Amino acid sequence: MKGYATDWQSRNQTLFYFFGTLVFFVGFIRNSFLCSLTGLIFVICAFLSKWYVLNMIRTFVIENQQHDLRLSVGDERILKISLENRSPIPFFSLKGRIAADKNVVFPNDNSKGQNSAYSFTITVPAHGKVIVHCPVTALQRGIARVRSLEFICSDPLHIVRCSIHFDQFLKSNVVVYPDPEPVHQLNLIPPQISGTRSAKHSLYHDVSAPSGIRDYTYSDPFKYVHWKASARTGRLQTKTFEQVADQNWMFLFLNQPNSVHHQPLADFEQRVAAAAWLAQEACRRTIDTSLYCNTKSIGQQMIGIESGKGEVQFRKTWELLAFIQAWQMKTPITQALKWIDRKLGQPQILIFLTLDQPELAAPFLEKWLKTGHQLFMLRRVDKRCILEQVEKGASAVGSI
Repeated sequence: MKGYATDWQSRNQTLFYFFGTLVFFVGFIRNSFLCSLTGLIFVICAFLSKWYVLNMIRTFVIENQQHDLRLSVGDERILKISLENRSPIPFFSLKGRIAADKNVVFPNDNSKGQNSAYSFTITVPAHGKVIVHCPVTALQRGIARVRSLEFICSDPLHIVRCSIHFDQFLKSNVVVYPDPEPVHQLNLIPPQISGTRSAKHSLYHDVSAPSGIRDYTYSDPFKYVHWKASARTGRLQTKTFEQVADQNWMFLFLNQPNSVHHQPLADFEQRVAAAAWLAQEACRRTIDTSLYCNTKSIGQQMIGIESGKGEVQFRKTWELLAFIQAWQMKTPITQALKWIDRKLGQPQILIFLTLDQPELAAPFLEKWLKTGHQLFMLRRVDKRCILEQVEKGASAVGSI
């Protein structure tokens, strides 16, 4: 990534040209070799200073590869920026300044305070690279981008000076995860999906018996007959299965479009923090989760994460929770509910972390309750987050 030069300061160069030319002609008129040489040196220095700075602008680049930095609120990490000098001439005393979004700050080494920008001075060798280490402290949830990156460059004699700016954003972002807030009254929700899976171990204590089989009975499906074990034992054997049950939690953020005034920012942040805790708890319990919010992107009415479980799903969920903001909600509530209704299949657990305009959602909630889904609402009670289950019945739905 190359930059462009602004704020040229060439007053000293003009003075060097003027003084050098004057001294050169005075020496020429007086036939003084030393005086003429001195003037010529001033003129050459003025010319080389501009050439040096122009060469720096053309050959000074930033390695703009994406190396996202991930941290939690209050954490301090190092944001690395790689600078490259493609010129055979070294660059001396480059003064840089980097500024990012307000949800991160840069600790100041000179004082106990913190600044919204970070300043540094570097020297880049010829055909070399330098990595700038910028300490970053996370203040609040969100994705912080490097908004400003500039360098003040000059020649070694400080005759010509300019600023190098970069019109492209640095691809590396600082991802600040939400601070999880516990959700109380999280009852052990009964399993949603029941079925059978092959047992991994024998149900018998006799080690000579084949694993996961038993004597065949007339009620067993014929497709479950274990033919090899039947031939070995001399009588029909059927495969055994372990009874299992799965859960699937769907987290939903449904805010009214442009609902900055409808949903206080502090309350929204607490609900995001509760969602982060629920995702962490689901990962610990090995529960499938999905997350959707009515943030409208190009070609989509909703953005979210499809159902999954494990550490990978947990990281994806926290990444999205770091991204979403209340002011980004663009899809109307009714359209979002219709989209969710088309997506729902087998019974699962729907957890509404935010739900504006509940009167519009009442018909959909009644329908989902009748089809076997379990609905929960996140409430704020005494500065705590709790989950309340939505019961069947018009009165219960109307009270949401």
